[in-house]
Amino acid sequence: MNEQFLSFIWKHRLFSGDLVTSGGVPVSVLKPGEQNSHSGPDFFNALIRIGETLWAGNVEIHVRASDWYRHHHHSDKAYGNVILHVVYEADMDIITPDLTTIPTLELKSNTDELVMKRYLGFRNSRMSIPCGKSIGDVNPVTLTGWLDRMLVQRLEHKSLMIAQALDVNRNDWEDAFYQLLARNFGFNVNAGPFEMLARCLPRQLLLRHASQPHQIESLVFGQAGFLETEFNDEYPRLLQSEYRFLSRKYGLLPLDRHIWKLLRMRPANFPTIRLSQFANLIASGSISLSKLLENPNIPEIHRILQVQASPYWNTHFMFDKPSRFGNRFMGDASIRNIIVNTVAPFLFYFGRHRQENEICEQAFTLLRDTPTESNHILDEWRRLGVTSINAFTGQALIGLYNDLCSKKKCLICALGTEILRKNETID
Repeated sequence: MNEQFLSFIWKHRLFSGDLVTSGGVPVSVLKPGEQNSHSGPDFFNALIRIGETLWAGNVEIHVRASDWYRHHHHSDKAYGNVILHVVYEADMDIITPDLTTIPTLELKSNTDELVMKRYLGFRNSRMSIPCGKSIGDVNPVTLTGWLDRMLVQRLEHKSLMIAQALDVNRNDWEDAFYQLLARNFGFNVNAGPFEMLARCLPRQLLLRHASQPHQIESLVFGQAGFLETEFNDEYPRLLQSEYRFLSRKYGLLPLDRHIWKLLRMRPANFPTIRLSQFANLIASGSISLSKLLENPNIPEIHRILQVQASPYWNTHFMFDKPSRFGNRFMGDASIRNIIVNTVAPFLFYFGRHRQENEICEQAFTLLRDTPTESNHILDEWRRLGVTSINAFTGQALIGLYNDLCSKKKCLICALGTEILRKNETID
């Protein structure tokens, strides 16, 4: 037994039998109150009839009545308006400084055994999604509504990084977008180095050389630390020459080449390929937050992001090391990743910041129009019969799994709540 489960029982009035205080006085719950997730009593503004008297005030929840003293509530004025002490076990009376006894309601004999069995089924489940065996019994309306909420919560979580980038860039939206777009080109493994690169290679500096793509590529590779050795091939020597001139002109200092990770990585995801693609995307002048706001549709965004690395990289993954020929385009999965993790969150946060719901809806539309990703979390949901049809649903399911399922927070999940309140048991 724990306070979270008792609070759940109280909030949803899942009692069995008649309620009476430890002194034998009948209790009727007209309104359980508003649950409080901060300091102070667990429920505010409850409306309860105790005997013949109607009380309005706060309710405190404990496993044992003696927890009142163990938690030092007797010396905290915030608990002065508690009208009912709800406990699992009433092991003592609680007396206030003015010698008044706080009515205590023991739920040990009034807790629904079926609800308790279901809850223990969640707590003891070895499944990665504790309610997995019963997920098919959830009302589709409940599932849809909860996934909508989980999607918004996931976008809000991603917005924290955007807020930090804006703070660093003195509220320059375009610079923040440029840096987080660069981070996304690192695709987790090299996200940090890519963001460091963008911070030491200002967007405005690159825009000055937009008409000379090879100069942008030289700046990108040079600042990334890849042009610090001697080369045999003509192309890297040309980039090196350009970078040496531009770095002296602008006073640039390169990153350490060794911050980039190459081990156990598919060649198409090598940082060299991604750096060239990123340089060509910037050189195209097609990508910016303002342009996304003008035309936020999937076909156009897909066209913009389907950039190709420079021709040299068709036969190389590293400088001076020839490889089998291949066109180094950004693949569909990579484009989907950027839309999901950079484009949509930026539109959502921008809309929230400007209080323009239409822009937030554009973010939702992008996710609905984007095919779902494939990973072990969505595979697990699929095995349980919950299919992700697009990135909107996929991101919501990932957020639900990470924030609630993996932490067994079933009591604050609409799906878990509905299952716990049903009549059937959990095997």
